[in-house]
Amino acid sequence: MNPFLYLDNWAEPQRETRFDRRLNAEPFKIDRYRTNDGEFPSGTEYCAAFVSPSFDDAYDDLEWVRREHQILRDLADARVPMPGLCFGSQILASALVGPEQVFVRERRETGCGEIRLTASGRGDPLTCTLPDRVPVFHWHGDEVRAGHPDVEVLADSEDCGDQVWRWRKGRVWGIQPHPEFDREGLIAWRDDNADRFDRQGFNRARLAAEAHSSDKAFGMLENFLRHAAPSWRRRNRNARCDRCAALVLDCRLISPTGRAH
Repeated sequence: MNPFLYLDNWAEPQRETRFDRRLNAEPFKIDRYRTNDGEFPSGTEYCAAFVSPSFDDAYDDLEWVRREHQILRDLADARVPMPGLCFGSQILASALVGPEQVFVRERRETGCGEIRLTASGRGDPLTCTLPDRVPVFHWHGDEVRAGHPDVEVLADSEDCGDQVWRWRKGRVWGIQPHPEFDREGLIAWRDDNADRFDRQGFNRARLAAEAHSSDKAFGMLENFLRHAAPSWRRRNRNARCDRCAALVLDCRLISPTGRAH
């Protein structure tokens, strides 16, 4: 059984999220690498990979950022399924589609809001179980550009044209908001990094009043683990998604017509 790859992109270690707890409950081995410290895998033999957020940017001229671009291309070439969150979404787009796909927004999208599924999102295994409008927490000053032929937009928002996307050439997804946190984790994350958030003018009292657990949005990460976890595949080898009719076979997402999602 191949292990699960976890690329931890935080410069300073962050406390465990509910996604970490959920991932730790799976039976497979997890290989974690602190990329800011120069830690990277030497191969691509993984059942799946996770690309974490970061306070750095996908276009930063840093050795670890440059190296991660190549690692992600290698993993994609090896057909390793992977989601990226926030920075993770942006560096996946930069590595697999091109650096011009990531741009600096005129203003940050911050705070509690919602995303809206597109027609493609209603039929994708990552998002097919979500309602059409999903409460989320936003914190990003960069954005993945919509409109490229290799980028299938699964969700957008009033202020962002690409909140969730899938790479059309493989099983790679980008998620811009932060469903990895429940309410308590989100507030703790803000408090742990108070200086950084304060410099951006973020209101702590407002977050404490508005923060929610984004349980529906967390369904995206649950869906990914259901497709990636070997234990789940063994129990549900011919399982079919009720909403999008995807058939899960050996860690590959297959439509009823036999084409990969």
